[in-house]
Order: sequence, then C-alpha cells, then structure tokens
Amino acid sequence: MHGNLDAALNPASVAVIGASDNPHKVGGRPLLYLARYGYRGAVYPINPSRETVQGLRAFARLEDTPRTPELAIVAVAGDEAVRAVEACAMRGVKVAVVMTSGFAETGEGGAQAQARMASVARSRGMRLIGPNCQGLANFATGLVANFSTIFHEIEACDGPVAIVSQSGANSQAIYALLHENGVGVRHVHATGNEADVTVADLAAAVLEDEGVRLLLLYMEAIKDPAALADAAALARSRHVPIVALKAGRTASGQKAASSHTGALATEDRVIDAFFERHGIWRAEDPHELVRAAPLYLGAAQPRGSRLVFMSNSGASCVMAADHAERYGVPLAPLSDTAKERLRAALPPFAALANPIDVTGALLGNSGLLGAVLPIVGDDAQADLLLLALPVADIGYDVPRFARDLADFQRRYGVAAALAAPQASVRQPFREAGIATFGREGEAMDALAQLARHRALLRRPALPPAKQMRPPERRRFLDEAQSLALLSQAGLPVVEHHLCRDESAVQAALAVLGAEVVLKACSPDLPHKSDHGLVALGVADPLAEFGRQREKCRQLGARFEGVIVARRARGGRELALGARLDPQFGPLLLVGDGGIYLEALKDFRLLLAPCREDEVLAKLAELRIAPLLGALRGEPPSDLGAFARMASRLGDAMVDWDGKVAAVDINPVMVFDTGALALDALVEAAA
Repeated sequence: MHGNLDAALNPASVAVIGASDNPHKVGGRPLLYLARYGYRGAVYPINPSRETVQGLRAFARLEDTPRTPELAIVAVAGDEAVRAVEACAMRGVKVAVVMTSGFAETGEGGAQAQARMASVARSRGMRLIGPNCQGLANFATGLVANFSTIFHEIEACDGPVAIVSQSGANSQAIYALLHENGVGVRHVHATGNEADVTVADLAAAVLEDEGVRLLLLYMEAIKDPAALADAAALARSRHVPIVALKAGRTASGQKAASSHTGALATEDRVIDAFFERHGIWRAEDPHELVRAAPLYLGAAQPRGSRLVFMSNSGASCVMAADHAERYGVPLAPLSDTAKERLRAALPPFAALANPIDVTGALLGNSGLLGAVLPIVGDDAQADLLLLALPVADIGYDVPRFARDLADFQRRYGVAAALAAPQASVRQPFREAGIATFGREGEAMDALAQLARHRALLRRPALPPAKQMRPPERRRFLDEAQSLALLSQAGLPVVEHHLCRDESAVQAALAVLGAEVVLKACSPDLPHKSDHGLVALGVADPLAEFGRQREKCRQLGARFEGVIVARRARGGRELALGARLDPQFGPLLLVGDGGIYLEALKDFRLLLAPCREDEVLAKLAELRIAPLLGALRGEPPSDLGAFARMASRLGDAMVDWDGKVAAVDINPVMVFDTGALALDALVEAAA
C-alpha cells in the first residue's frame, strides 16, 4: 500500500534510534506513548550507553535487534541522523521517521545533507518521513511515533478524523481544537520537510482506513499535485470529505510572466481552482478547518443549502437575516400551509416567516419546539436548520429541546445545529449528537460550508488535469498567427485581413466597409495599445497604415503588416485566457474584459479541460455578473457561446501538448447571440 506506507501506520515492530530514559526528551517521548496508547508490536530502543531504556531491553546498534524493525524513529542529531538513516536503509527498514531538524530548512548545507539522506533511502526502497517532523500517531493501533507534548496533555480519543500536516505544531493545534469540540481523532501525522513522503502520500494511506470519515490537511507547498488529485479521487469514492488549509496566500508565482494570463494566474488562485476541481474545501485558518467537523460527521447530510433559522430571541432572528444576506446563505421559504400551522402553534405575536421567532413562550411551554420542528420538516423546503438559544438558563427544559432537535434531524434528514453562548446549554445537544457552536454566525457559516462542499462533491468527477511543463524557450506569435491558431481550434474570431501594403488595405476595406479597426502586427510588440498601435474610427486608413509601419520601425520591431478587422459593436467585453502551469497543467482564465483587466482583477480560474457548465458557474461569481443578464431593456449576453469558446480553448491547450505556453484573448465580444475573439496573443514554443 502506497510504497510501504502501511508500515508507517501499522508496523509490526518499531526501533527508536536515540532512545532516552527521560520520557520528556525527543528520544524518550515516543517510547512513553507507545506504552501508554497500547502499541502491541515489538519495540527496540537503540542506545549504546544503556542496557535498558524505560524498562525495555536496549540495543547498542540497529544491527543488533533480533529482527528488522518495520519502522524506525530517528531521534539523533546532525550527521548522526544521516548515518542512522543509512543504517536503516541497509538493515531493510521499511519506513524511517526522522524527527531531527537542521536540514533543508536551515540552508544549502542542510539541504545537501537532506538530499543524501533521501537518496540512500530511495536506493533501498525505504520511505522517509521528515526530516524535521514531529512524527506519526495512529490511535487505532497505538502507534504513536511522535514527540509532541500534546498527547501527554490531552489524552487521545480514537475517532473518525484524520489529520495530515506538513507542520507538526499545526497538526497538534488542529488536534486540540477537535478535542475541544468533542471530536475523536484517529490519525495525526506530520511530514516536516517532505524529503520523500508528502501530505498527499499520507492522505492516500489514511484513506485506506475504513474508520476515517473526515480528512483534514495542512500544507505549505503542494509538491505533487497529481498525487493529491489521486488522494482526492480516493476520498470521493469512499465519501470522505477533505478540508484543507493551504498556507501562503500571497501572490508569489509568475513574477516574470509576460502575458496577462500568466501575471494574473498567481499560485494562490491556482490552488483555489485545483481544490475546487478535486472536491477539496479550502479553509482560511485552523478554526475554519475544524469548525464544521461535527456536521460532516453527522448522520444527516444536506441535499441543498436552504436554511431555516429558529430562535427564542427576535434580535437573533434579525441578525440571522442580516448574516444570511451578507454571506449568501439562502433562507428556505415557508409554504402557506406551514405558516398556517405555525400560526396555530405559536403565540399570536410570533413571526411566521423564516427566521422563525418562537418567542419567550419557550420558557413556559417546553413542548413548543417539538411542535414547531415537524411543521418545518413536513414543509420539505429546508436542507439545514439552526436553532439559536441565546437565553436558556434555569427554567428551560434544555434536555428536552435537545431530544426534540435530534429526533427532527433523524426523522427528516435535515442537518441541524445549535448556537448557544452557554456551555451548559450546548452540552445536552452535543450528547444528543447535534453539532453545537458558541456563536450564531459561526454556526451559519459551518452549515453553509457543509452544504456547499456537499454540492461540490455531487458534481460529476472530471478527468485529472494533464501534467505538462511549459516550453523552456518561448516566442510570441503575432496577432494574425494567434487568431489563425485559435480559429483552427474551433474558436470564432473576428473577420480580419493581414495587409502588408496600402493596396491590401484598400482591398480589405472593400470587403469590410469603413467600420474597421487597424492594428500593427508584430511579434515584438505583444501589447500594441501601449504603443499607440491600435486605431478605431480612422478617417484615412491608408495614412494610418503608414503611421503604424513607421512607428514599428522607430521601435525597432519587426513589421509583419497591419491587421484590418471588422469593428464589432453592441456586445459585452469579456476576457478569456489560458496558460500552462508547471505544477498543475493547463489553466483557463475567464473574467471581465478590456484594458482594466489587470487592475480590477474580476476573473476566475479553472483547470482544463472543463465543461461549459463549469465556465457558466464561474461567470456567475464575477462582480460584473449582474451586468451580463437582461438589464434595462437590453438582451442578456450569450454566455453559452462564451462558455463554448472557453471549453474549446481548454481542450486545445491539452491537444497542443505543451507547445503553447499561454493564450490571451482580450476582449472576447459577447453579443446577445454569439461571441467573437477580437484580439489574441499566443506564447508558443520557440
């Protein structure tokens, strides 16, 4: 399984190189945990200075153990750690967990030592976890090859969640937050510097564990996107949601990119597109990473995202409506029949719309909640329900409320949660299997996350993006060549003529008429408008031809002629682009078009190939989306035609198989019927 990673999760034997009798040292704590958490395999402390370590027989060298350990923990420093890894490889150890720091994270010298370590492991088929990692923990088997203090401070409780993290400290923080929410954790694994084994590798390994129902990831780099895509596909096949925190949201990638698409498709936006493609929900911080865990693990999983909010506080209902509108959480409508039933069940002054104010009558009538909930359930328009009890102290039958909400969730399959500031109020609901939150906004956000993630996972699976590296040597095609290439790929382009002399201009005008655009054609000037080489509404096209020719010569640029194109009017300008990402393969950009594309950054990215419905969904997320529909008597833009263009461009990027590095089509003019590429720039292999 996954190149001997079964031995990382459930080894038959473990050696601790650098074993310490002090249970609070790096080499001592794994021995303490292996005993405390019931590991049943053989344990071999390696320490040349002691005959026993923590009550176990010690061995001077790894070679002295009675049998080859399947997993070895390396807890010795510096060059000694490298020698220990070499000894493990020679002995036939399957997995080495190197806790030692001082390698690639320290600079060139450490990186070279790390590379030697990885090379010797690879030469013998041994998997290497780390270096500079806190280690592994599998509470189902008691294999806690880890030196974190957290498992000493917080007693582990086996559960359905797996945590895989590059950062050891973050893995422990996530573990602690889950523990606070009463969620049990089975796997806690840290990969450190990832000289060999990555987060994606261990994610795939833990997904083989049928007890895992939720996978949480923390990553600072995605070294192998294809492996992570494979893990995501495995998770989807097992109905295990993945929530990931990818640190480093700053725009670090493509600093030297020469095309607009390359400059805009920064690493962070690419990560967003990659995660969405593979059904991974991206969290902003550790709290968001864990906040919806009880909901993911709940028995009820939503079919949609319509929310019913219910409270004994009118103020909470008002604030809930504000929060729902601000963050795009759809409130479920209530039918007339449901409103009539609510009118009969609630006091006369109660609000009958959603949010539902059950009023302070809940204090005197403990059965009120149990009467109202079935009305909502029978109406069958709610996918999610949030009960907020900002006040529910002495006099309220909170245990009954918890039973009623749990019965509602089981009977109707509506994912439910409670928001209450008092821990004493939350506890009976938690014991009844209801997800609980201290704040109403947090609860609404978690329910919305659950619904949106489940909707993402219900989309048809797409083939993995093809891995293609962009060409090392590149050149720009001139605009005429770029438009021709797009036309060959099935994209509609504006009618145009490449004119190399004045007589050709006259011939083009005879075909196209006077309403034309003139643009200098030169592979040396990819951004013509920056040099005043795009002209509209020209009174004397022949004189403009001469001016553009002379301007190119002044700039020292090759002059291939002037493009005379039919002027397009009456449409909406959008932008379409593509580029090859060195890690993630072909990407598409769709967004608002025109000269302000880079300034306003109203665009979205998708991985190619993609379906037309994906493109339409991304267009709906743009800030300009309301302007693309019917507005003030204007017909709606033909977004279907644009989506077909985008899908064909994605297919073409795959078909070109690395020969095209980037494409910019800005603008694409979208009419009420049809769409046309008006301008294009292609960066291809030299």
